[in-house]
Amino acid sequence: MKLKTLAAASTAWLAALALLTASGLTLSTAYMDREVACLFNLVREVRSIMELEVHLLSYERESARVALTQLPEHARARDAAGREVKRWIEDLRENPVTVDNADVFKATERALERYLAARALADGAGPLSARAEGELPEDVDRAFVALERLLAAKLEEARIARGRVDAVNRLSETVSLGAAAMLLTGVLLALWQMSGRVYRPLLAIRAAIDRYGAGALDARAPQGGLDELREIAVAFNEMAEALAEQRRRQLGLLASVAHDLRNPLAALKLTVDRLRPDRPLPPEERLRPMLARIGKEAARCDHMLTDLMDIARIEGGEIELRHEIRDACEIAREVVELYRPTAIAHEIRLSLPDEAVPLRCDPVRIEQVLNNLVANAIKYSPEGGAVQVAVAREGAEVTIAVADQGVGIAAEDQRRLFERYWRAPSSRCVAPGVGLGLWAARRIAEAHGGRIEVTSAAGEGSTFTLRLPS
Repeated sequence: MKLKTLAAASTAWLAALALLTASGLTLSTAYMDREVACLFNLVREVRSIMELEVHLLSYERESARVALTQLPEHARARDAAGREVKRWIEDLRENPVTVDNADVFKATERALERYLAARALADGAGPLSARAEGELPEDVDRAFVALERLLAAKLEEARIARGRVDAVNRLSETVSLGAAAMLLTGVLLALWQMSGRVYRPLLAIRAAIDRYGAGALDARAPQGGLDELREIAVAFNEMAEALAEQRRRQLGLLASVAHDLRNPLAALKLTVDRLRPDRPLPPEERLRPMLARIGKEAARCDHMLTDLMDIARIEGGEIELRHEIRDACEIAREVVELYRPTAIAHEIRLSLPDEAVPLRCDPVRIEQVLNNLVANAIKYSPEGGAVQVAVAREGAEVTIAVADQGVGIAAEDQRRLFERYWRAPSSRCVAPGVGLGLWAARRIAEAHGGRIEVTSAAGEGSTFTLRLPS
């Protein structure tokens, strides 16, 4: 799993939980608002019913007083109470909450209208007649009974609404607690995933780096956690393996250099021992070859040390070129003449054009490249084999080709031929070496803006072509 996948999954999970929680709370709040509004209207209706009962009772009392006393103040109080009764009836009629109590309300309304009609008839008849005296109490009782029934219905409706509000409130609390628990679980799960897939692998990689920095060259990072961390661990392990391989090759290089230096140093020591101060000098005809040998071995040591210094400069990116115009034919001729006296078991052929081939280059570095190519051609060719060196001009390029009749190089090995410290399997059993010559030659050619190409086949010899811009 990649880091962005884990982050996206965690974010989506937490966002879904948050959205679910917010949606549930929004819906429950909207429902509670509706129910609270319903309760508010029910409370208002209950108040209206109670006010209607009070004014109805006042209207009945004042009507009775008017009938008994015929005083105007009681008549005014009766009329005011009657207006209040009609006003509260109209208030109940205009603001119904639900249709659940419609029948009860209609029955109450009919009872009130019957009573008011009966009271108006009685008030218009003057003193109470026998009929009014007998029917009015029943009408009043019916009106109050209807109001009580309507009040009970409204109170029951309010109780039911209050129960729904309480149920929704409990549900909201449960949803909130459940959502909070789920959010907490999601956060803890995300933290656990981050700890297992990010934090602990990072600590392991850091510990491996610290151990490696402290000198434990065998320290390797565990390849666990997210894909990015595994890639970092793989890159670190590959780097450590590459450094270990490079160290082994460098040790091999030092061993090879020490071995190569031992031979000329041994020859120098033997020669110098024969020229000790406590012994007489040999005759001149014997002394001159000895001095020549000393010079030759010293030059050989100097050449190897120069090569090592050049390799160090190339690896450090400090290669210096001193350009001048030289004839490529002259450079090739000098290299060939250098190896002809020593390569007596091989035939070195030189093919040059009829005219000079001017080349802007660092002649010392180009000679170093050709020395390496010719030395390799001699080294990997059997005795009696021919080594061909050819100079030519091809368009805007100058080419110097070195061909041999040696062991050749397989096609699958040619891709790695110029890698540092790498040697083809077919060449390891033929001649010693550490695999730096061709690497240095390619770097020098590239520094001149050129390249080295190889054409070879196993068992058929090889041709290395140095191509340089003229």
